[in-house]
Amino acid sequence: MECVKCERWIADDAQFCSFCGTRQPTVGDALTAAGREVAEATVAVMRRVAEAARPVAKEIARGAGTVARKAGRTVKPAAEQAARAVKPALRETKKVAARAARKTARVTTGVARKVKSAARKP
Repeated sequence: MECVKCERWIADDAQFCSFCGTRQPTVGDALTAAGREVAEATVAVMRRVAEAARPVAKEIARGAGTVARKAGRTVKPAAEQAARAVKPALRETKKVAARAARKTARVTTGVARKVKSAARKP
C-alpha cells in the first residue's frame, strides 16, 4: 500500500510507514472518517436550511401581524403571500439537500473505493 504522508510503497499490513514513521489508517479509521464527513455534511445542510428559512419566517411573522390587525377580510391575501414567500425557500432547501447528498455520496464512495482497494491488496 502507499503511505498516506510520503506516498512511498510499504507493506500492506504495516501500521506505520517504515520511511517517515506516519501511522497508517485502518479500515475502521477510514469508516470513521466517512461517518464524520456524513455528519459534517448533515450539519452544513441543516445550517443552510435554517438560514434559508429565517427570512421566510420574518415575512410570515409580518404577514401574521397584518392578518391579526385586519381580521377576516385580509386572511386570504396574506395566506397567499405567505405561500408565495415559502416557495423559494422550499426550492432552496431542496437544492441544498441535493448538494449535501451529492457531497456525502462522493465522500462515501471515495472512502469505499479506498477500503475496497486496500482489501484487494494481498
